[in-house]
Amino acid sequence: MESSLHHQNAPRTTEEARQRIESLLDEVAELSDMPLAPDEFYGQLLDRLTFATTALGAAIWTKGPGGHLILAHQSDLAQVYPVGQAAHAMSDDEAYLYQVFTGTEAKTLAGSQQATSAYEMIALPLKVVGESWGVLVLYQKGPLARSVQQTYQRIVQAFGEVAQHFQQQTLLRDFRQHQSDWKRQLDFAGLVHTDLAYDKTAYRIANEARNCLDADRVAVLSLRGGRCRLDAISGVDKAHGRSNTVQTLQRLATEVVRAKQPLLYTGETESLPPQVEAALADYLEESPSKIIAVIPLEEPAAIEADDDAAKRKSSSPIGALVLESIEHLDGAELLRRAEPMVRHAASALANALAYRQVPFASVLRPLGKGLAAVGWYRLPTTLKVLVPVVCLVVALFLIPTDFSIEVHGQLVPKLQRNIFAPSDGYVEEIFVEHGQEVAPDEPLIQLRSNEFQLQRAEIVGQLQTAQAELDAIIVKRSQGMRRDPRSETRSTDTLENLSADQLKLTTQIESLTKRRDLLQKREDELKLLSPIQGQVLDWELEEVLAARPVSRGELLMKVADVQGPWLLELELPDKRTYHVVTAQQQSSEPLEVRFQLVNEPGETYQGLLTDTAAIVDLDENAEQPFVPLLADFDKSQIPHLRHGLSVVGRIDCGQRSIAYVWSYQLVESIRRFLFW
Repeated sequence: MESSLHHQNAPRTTEEARQRIESLLDEVAELSDMPLAPDEFYGQLLDRLTFATTALGAAIWTKGPGGHLILAHQSDLAQVYPVGQAAHAMSDDEAYLYQVFTGTEAKTLAGSQQATSAYEMIALPLKVVGESWGVLVLYQKGPLARSVQQTYQRIVQAFGEVAQHFQQQTLLRDFRQHQSDWKRQLDFAGLVHTDLAYDKTAYRIANEARNCLDADRVAVLSLRGGRCRLDAISGVDKAHGRSNTVQTLQRLATEVVRAKQPLLYTGETESLPPQVEAALADYLEESPSKIIAVIPLEEPAAIEADDDAAKRKSSSPIGALVLESIEHLDGAELLRRAEPMVRHAASALANALAYRQVPFASVLRPLGKGLAAVGWYRLPTTLKVLVPVVCLVVALFLIPTDFSIEVHGQLVPKLQRNIFAPSDGYVEEIFVEHGQEVAPDEPLIQLRSNEFQLQRAEIVGQLQTAQAELDAIIVKRSQGMRRDPRSETRSTDTLENLSADQLKLTTQIESLTKRRDLLQKREDELKLLSPIQGQVLDWELEEVLAARPVSRGELLMKVADVQGPWLLELELPDKRTYHVVTAQQQSSEPLEVRFQLVNEPGETYQGLLTDTAAIVDLDENAEQPFVPLLADFDKSQIPHLRHGLSVVGRIDCGQRSIAYVWSYQLVESIRRFLFW
């Protein structure tokens, strides 16, 4: 693997070279703590070692299956082992390096004599837990001075310690993985043998095998009528049997079961039988999986038997287990980890299949014991049929059971206030953000109105004009009063007119002043304040409201007291109102409401119905008319309250007979159909 390190400038001083080597060591030391693949890590280590020493190349030799050393990882060995001479040269070097492999210290060895250029190998044995697992080799042009050899040995020793640390971390991760696999296999075995119900067993096998094997999808198929049928697939409650994916998967499993050999697809299909290859090609067009393993399942008892009849029986599998992965995993390792789970899955499915073949086994076994005790089998056949039917019908009408009505709703704080726009305008500034806690009278939004500004300017102008005219009249009157009362030039009409104008202007100024104060009050109201202590509920306020024009009465924001009590707002379908109202009239206590959060199915909470609306809501967004209901609940039951959490609940309406509970919806539908 060629590295970009070789394109960097060579160090000019010894200190610079030392710093560069330390920097490279720090890089590989950091990589050694990461969960990298061995090829990737050792490629990085050898590249840096070659670059740090300006060597011909570097390599890691490990012990092969035959006991000989093999070249496992290498960097830039084209000059050391040229084409045509590589086999002989590597064979010679392997013999030399084996001495280092069995030793404990780093050594400098002469390279193969069959190479075109002389080179020397600085070799270091790599050990983990006291056992040798490989040799780190640095190739340098020879001959090397003794001081240079010692320097290279120290560098190789430093890089070798990092390689040994990485190998230790890899082994530790492998040990942890094996321990985790062992625990998962025990858990898998216990879970798949929990129940004899076939559907539940197949569902558990698919989902638990997916978790244990870290696969993306696991499917369980049973062999029925010579063809495999999909029984369960991980992550899906019920697969669509007519989909192309299911159809092609069933054909693939059928062909593999007929071939009686497991199928492992990792990208190559040349060695597969033609019928299996064709079925696999069809399935690959529907599935994005890169790894597919199809394993036939056989009855364990038939597999362990020794006689010929049992061996012939074992040739008829009961189904198949399909493992799929979108990532490029190790297919052989996946099969190895799946082997013990396949045995448990086959045993559990075989037991569940045998139990399923007994009609009504879970009911008939205890019933048969009771009937035998009373002499049931001595009765005529007609009575044997008639008596159970009559008993069943009578029981349906006499045995009471809980009667409840399904409702939908949401969780909201009891105290919440809507913030409306008091006038037309636009949003100038937003002081809060989603989820922020606010105090009473704390500013929320600042609005601006151009109309108010124009009115203010007009009123101020009129007020100034009127005030100027009033001041002029006052001056004229004061000048007229200072003249001689006996003067013939004094005009009575003029003074009276001035008095009337003064009174008129005074009244006008008072009116304009009141209009200005009222306008100022309305402008002050454009600064919207929080009416309560609470939390801002609206999301993305800046994106939705910033610089936005608004109309009077438009809803801008909602503030709610999330620390206070909460309510459950429910929608009762109008056609079910009669049952709830009747139950309220018959009960002196509030009706109980049991509900579950949509995002937390399986966890049930309790509440009490507190209020029923006297109207029917005809909201156009609702699927059908409904009656609003309110219910109280203890908010401490739900640790993750959020405004508007959707719930599905049931209102307990007392008890009715089993027949009524099971059939009331059908009866009401028939009555509406016949009489409407």
